[in-house]
Amino acid sequence: MKRLIIITLLLILLLPHAQALQMLSGDQVSVDSPIDDDLFAAGNTVTLNAPVTSAVLAGDNITINAPISGDLFVAGGQIVVNSDVTGKIVAAGGDIDLKGDAKNAVIAGGTITIHSDTVISRDAVITGGTVTNAGRIIGNLTVRAENFYNTGSAGSVDFKKSEGLQGLKIRLQRLMNILYILMTVGFLILGIILLKLFPAQFFRIEEEVRKSPLKNTIVGFVLIIASLILIILLAVTIVGFPVALIIGMLFIMALMLSNLFVSFALGRKIVDRFKIKTNDILIFVLGYIILSILFIIPYAGWFIRIVAISLGFGAILYAVYTSWQRITTHTVS
Repeated sequence: MKRLIIITLLLILLLPHAQALQMLSGDQVSVDSPIDDDLFAAGNTVTLNAPVTSAVLAGDNITINAPISGDLFVAGGQIVVNSDVTGKIVAAGGDIDLKGDAKNAVIAGGTITIHSDTVISRDAVITGGTVTNAGRIIGNLTVRAENFYNTGSAGSVDFKKSEGLQGLKIRLQRLMNILYILMTVGFLILGIILLKLFPAQFFRIEEEVRKSPLKNTIVGFVLIIASLILIILLAVTIVGFPVALIIGMLFIMALMLSNLFVSFALGRKIVDRFKIKTNDILIFVLGYIILSILFIIPYAGWFIRIVAISLGFGAILYAVYTSWQRITTHTVS
């Protein structure tokens, strides 16, 4: 209901003569006396039984039984227009029944029906799930819908079948697949670059992954949860927010890089197992490809991903901790 009222408030800005306006609201709104003015009404049920100059209506159930000498803007769950509108109709809703005449019609909804007695003297643009036209459109009829039934007439008909919700889901899934592939390739390239530029650091973290996989996985998982809690606690205070921002950035970087070190350790494990002699880049690529394949296994892939991230995160923090200890010990000495 609130959304409908917001939509209607936006629509009212489109009215060309909105200086004078009579406003009505309530659970049940019924207009039973003529209003020689612009009407704005919102309610659960809105019924127009008397003529008005123009109207902006919002509600769950809207019924128009009297003529409107200007324009009609309406948004609702179920909309029934039983009378004529001298100007244009702009309607958005679930089920829309148009039984009166109008100059132009712009309609969007789930199920839209233009009845046989309806005449649109100019053009109609309709978007919906199921659109039925049994009326007469003098100008152009433009329809974008999943289903279109046209037993009426129009000066010209431009119909294109819309994809619907299922088609939108398919397109979104394809887009997500493309993005996933691009990100996978991007992190592969990033791992190769880091391995070439910082081999010593890469090897140190990879060694931690292989040396204590169970310990690092458990510690990493616990520290991920603890880090999230710490960042949230810091972020709610003005003083701690800059610190939370810095820690948050480092935290995200560690999470994103964790799989790279696990990939290298996995590749190293496979190469050592089968006693294959190759270079470090190919070892990393081998482990990365295998880990990426494991990630897309239904259901189990998410568990493997969580384990890999926790393992890599724990190894990163432990490598940083040991490096810091060496630095401080050397400085004290």
